[in-house]
Amino acid sequence: MIKKILLAVIILTNQACQPAPTEIVQQGRIDITVSASGELESSTTTLISPPAVANIWNHQIKYLIDENTPVEAGTLLVSFDDKEVSKKLVQQQAELKQAKQELANMIIQGTAAEKKLVLAVAEMKMNFDKARRSADIVDQGLSENEKRKVSIDFNIAKNDLFLAREKIKFHQRNQPVNLRLAQGKVDRALTKVASLKQDIEKLNIKAPINGIVVYRSNWSGEKPAVGESVSFGRPILEVAVLDKMQLTAEIAEIDSGKLRIGQSVEIKLDGVQGQVFQGKLISTGSVFREKSRQDKRRICDAIIEFNQTNGDIMRPGMTARIDIVTETINDAVTVSSAAVRQADGRSTVTVAGMFYQTQKDIEITHIVGGKAVVSNGLIPGEKVLL
Repeated sequence: MIKKILLAVIILTNQACQPAPTEIVQQGRIDITVSASGELESSTTTLISPPAVANIWNHQIKYLIDENTPVEAGTLLVSFDDKEVSKKLVQQQAELKQAKQELANMIIQGTAAEKKLVLAVAEMKMNFDKARRSADIVDQGLSENEKRKVSIDFNIAKNDLFLAREKIKFHQRNQPVNLRLAQGKVDRALTKVASLKQDIEKLNIKAPINGIVVYRSNWSGEKPAVGESVSFGRPILEVAVLDKMQLTAEIAEIDSGKLRIGQSVEIKLDGVQGQVFQGKLISTGSVFREKSRQDKRRICDAIIEFNQTNGDIMRPGMTARIDIVTETINDAVTVSSAAVRQADGRSTVTVAGMFYQTQKDIEITHIVGGKAVVSNGLIPGEKVLL
């Protein structure tokens, strides 16, 4: 029992004699940063949405290329159901066929009618000449009634000839008008057919540029799928150019005033271990919004440009953590924040001397990565207790 008591006393004595952990006050360059999260995107993208088709506001997806598929310009990306447009096309093609037939019939009938009118004029001319010769012969042996009949026949023949000539003139004036009207009907039908064919072609959307396919989620976070109906104008995917990546960061409103265009940025991609990318701030948002429906913190968007991209690992939609360097202090005096005590609005540290300890008040300007930047109260080389 006595041995156990002696052992405990020895252990307590050794612990009391062990020096408290300390840290040397440092001086050197330190970067003041704003930390944020962000998401990769391409600075060069093309949005793909359902096309504008007359009287159709919802389109059903019939084919959809897989996400993250590399594509070249001209590759089919998405096809929408074309049954309704094809049905209209069939009807319009039937109307076009009928309009062409009506035009052809009008040409045939017009030509036949003109020939008939020409023959009628020739016949009336022959009757007129005959009646005129009869009227020119003066036969004293004719009775007054017979003379009147000859005169009446001559006038009738003259009027018939005049009427026949007017009919052919009327036909020659109106036939071109009728043909233009019929041709106009054909042209309108042709335009409608061409427009419907163009609509069917538009329902098969091809990649306008080389890039990678990225799906666009709707307001509820759902990505597009085959069979889904999509309203006109809603983006369903984009083609992104991988060698032109940038990052959109969400900056807290309280930190936004510290940002300046051109500030350097350190970027760590989530899911990519051991690689740190460098970039610079190229744009700061001027409009603040709530982070999400659930998170009411106000943020703005900032655009970060990479100094160098890596298309083998970078993909649109990847998340990242960033540190934006807002200020650099070259001769900063720093101490571990664990050494700082806060009480009654004062910041203090305990300076360890060779034979004594002294408590000092200090002024702190920044806390960076577990380090306190001290503007007054400490000098480099001093030893403080942790």
